Amino acid sequence: MAGEAGLFRELLCGELQRKQTLLVIGAAATEGAIGDLLVREHPDVLVFDYDHPAPHAETMVRHLRCAVPATRILVLASASSDENVQRMLRAGASGFVPKQHALTALVRAIHAVAEGEIWASRRAISEALEDFARSSDTPAKLDLTRRELEIAEACGHGLRNKEIAARLYISEKTVKGHLNNIFRKLHVGNRLALALEVAARMQGSGTLLSCVSYVVTFIVPDMVPEIL
Repeated sequence: MAGEAGLFRELLCGELQRKQTLLVIGAAATEGAIGDLLVREHPDVLVFDYDHPAPHAETMVRHLRCAVPATRILVLASASSDENVQRMLRAGASGFVPKQHALTALVRAIHAVAEGEIWASRRAISEALEDFARSSDTPAKLDLTRRELEIAEACGHGLRNKEIAARLYISEKTVKGHLNNIFRKLHVGNRLALALEVAARMQGSGTLLSCVSYVVTFIVPDMVPEIL
């Protein structure tokens, strides 16, 4: 759990700790302390409470993702406009929960993000995909192993980690390990960017923008709840 508001941070940690399906391993306020916590503990998910001006928050998310790529970042914030959500997704966050939502929504989001899913509104994801498509400089070849390519393509079809594991007869832990390697090799911050990269290859000579509807078709119905 990361955030500067001490009282809110402590209260939220206490509430999350009461959930039997969650284990809160630490809390920090400054970027340096947050980074140290991530490097030391390697949590599955960082709940990042921010109400900073957007550029500062984006920079922090990027730095934290680079420091510990295996940790998913779930942003918790008061400003929940589509523009803010898109900025956080582009920076590498895996989800966004408005502070106006109930604790149960946050708990669901933590579990979803831990499984490698994206947690945001359909509209925000669609617009973020279009932005990814316009700005991406797609490499000519996916420099992945055969197994990594299989998993990347499954993500491009919107499959969850559990479904990928069942399809390939491997454990979910193994799927997560491969995904972390894929993210690092392709320099992408989350499953959304990975899906776009894969869709671009599947479309052959088509433009990246032509891939957006394909990616949205597979990600939105099963992976993204309508929460905004």
